[in-house]
Amino acid sequence: MIHLTAFQRSYFMKSNGLFSSISFIRAMTSSKETLLPEDAATIIQGPSLLTNTSKFRPSPSIFFLPGLRSLPFWTAPTSNDKNKVKIAYGDKTITQIVNHLESNYHVIKEEYMHAIMGLGNKTDITGEKPSIHKPLEPDYDVNLKGEHASDKLHSGTWDWHSYILNGSIQPRFEDYCPKTTALIQEMQPELFLNNPFGFSFFSTLHGKSFIKPHYGPMNLRLRIHLPIIVPSETSPDEFSAKPQTKCGIRVGNQIRSWKEGEVLVLDDSYEHEVWNETKEIRVILLLDIWHPDVTLQERKRIEKMFHFAKEQGWVKS
Repeated sequence: MIHLTAFQRSYFMKSNGLFSSISFIRAMTSSKETLLPEDAATIIQGPSLLTNTSKFRPSPSIFFLPGLRSLPFWTAPTSNDKNKVKIAYGDKTITQIVNHLESNYHVIKEEYMHAIMGLGNKTDITGEKPSIHKPLEPDYDVNLKGEHASDKLHSGTWDWHSYILNGSIQPRFEDYCPKTTALIQEMQPELFLNNPFGFSFFSTLHGKSFIKPHYGPMNLRLRIHLPIIVPSETSPDEFSAKPQTKCGIRVGNQIRSWKEGEVLVLDDSYEHEVWNETKEIRVILLLDIWHPDVTLQERKRIEKMFHFAKEQGWVKS
């Protein structure tokens, strides 16, 4: 049986949004009429945490599975040293995924430029039957629901164009981005599907936009960034709030910038934040995958837990 520690912090989860950790915990632990599946994951309350120290540690807001290897970043900073290990622990699964995405970067970028930016699409409106192919519109309102919604987590403009949204595949993305879809599908069974916390989307963070420090909901996943467009001028100036770069990400106590075509793999159960102080957009293809230490049996039981919770109405799409 899997023991997932449920923390009582839910400061960025709205009770009327995608998922309410408090209502979920209460439903799973206090309902006498509900018969839980025999092999479902067990939710236990606690334990208390040592907080407000100078040491950054994974601290997911809802679920914690003990015993998983843990680092803020699983990819090393860019280096000219060919002998330097690029992927943490030399993990073969992560290495294969990183190589797969980086080798197909140009294909994915070209499709983004056409499907999302609208470059090269037909816009002839002079004929009797105008031929207009509109760009794919954003499909997720981060102001209304989900793990990124409440507590004014972000400021500025942040657009999502989702292939996997809350664990479900979006057909419109498949229609607009068939090549990207096929490339992502090749990463099965590592995709973090069939649960409300699985995502894969083009993340477009506009200039003068910020995502404030927060924790991911669980340590069961790793998050992958394939940078598609990175602002051209990121050197800090006297007006910069961040001394390292005008466009970057902090996970734990480590700060990184993006470089087009070079994958970042991170553990978002650490405190993390993102910023873009420039006037240009920053675009990444974001994908969630299973943490490689979560076994196949555990994955199936976790998926079963979420399926049961959805049937009971504890998880909202």
